[in-house]
Amino acid sequence: MSLQASFANFNKDYAATAARLSGTQKRTFASQAANAPTPTSRSSTPAGTGANNDLKRKRPADTIETTVYSQPAVDGTGTSFSTQVYYAVEYLKSKDRAIAFKDVWEYLSVPDNLKPSEGALRRLLQGHQKVEYDPTGLNGQGSYRFRPTHNVRSADDLKGYLQRQTTAQGIPIRELRDGWPSCLETVAEMEAKGEILVTHNKKDNAPKMIWANDPSLALTIDEDYKQFWHKTKLPQNANDLRLELQKNGITATSQVKDAPKPKGAGKKRRKAVSATGRQTNSHMSAILKDYSHLKR
Repeated sequence: MSLQASFANFNKDYAATAARLSGTQKRTFASQAANAPTPTSRSSTPAGTGANNDLKRKRPADTIETTVYSQPAVDGTGTSFSTQVYYAVEYLKSKDRAIAFKDVWEYLSVPDNLKPSEGALRRLLQGHQKVEYDPTGLNGQGSYRFRPTHNVRSADDLKGYLQRQTTAQGIPIRELRDGWPSCLETVAEMEAKGEILVTHNKKDNAPKMIWANDPSLALTIDEDYKQFWHKTKLPQNANDLRLELQKNGITATSQVKDAPKPKGAGKKRRKAVSATGRQTNSHMSAILKDYSHLKR
């Protein structure tokens, strides 16, 4: 083979080898770039002024925990022991009758962690100030009933309660509704019959206070007197009314009266001279003359 042919084969082999090496390097660089960590952006803030916080790598979004926990539903029953006592008293208030403890316990739907405290809840209700406990009630199993501010639950109870009062203080409607929620209709009927006296709010005319009414104190006026009263005509204005009163020898309250003058107001009172005074030059009393009798 000639020298020229050998040189051509050498160039061909060199080109093929260079091509293979170039492809291998490209695949190696691509694999390294895929496995390399993502570079973080550096802040231009100088070191010592928050730059360390910027150098921290951000947590990948796919590893952040996004679990949403469910919340307890508001079902009207609490999980604490004191809350159970409150709901038990409110339940007795809504029933307005004697209730057995088992009915109260079933209403509360007590969670499992508080079920061992059934005896403690029973004892608390028995000693509660707003609960009436009767150990012989409901055939001896014991009964529980709400104790209102005033033990009034009917019209007869209200009349008896008011008659037993030693003062004229009355009873507020809000306290009456504590044990008798539906009392407004009965109160209106008793007021119409004249059995009680009721004051009302100006805003909505709702009853506010209640007193006992004594029918024997009611005053009956004859119809003739009522007609005479309504037929009597009054003067049109205050001046005519004042003149009419003066004609009949009556002094009107609107008449201006002169204030009475005190006695001796026109005389000027002379200022009295004090008899006692400071005496001076007492050591020369034998030489000086006494002119005190000439004072006016």
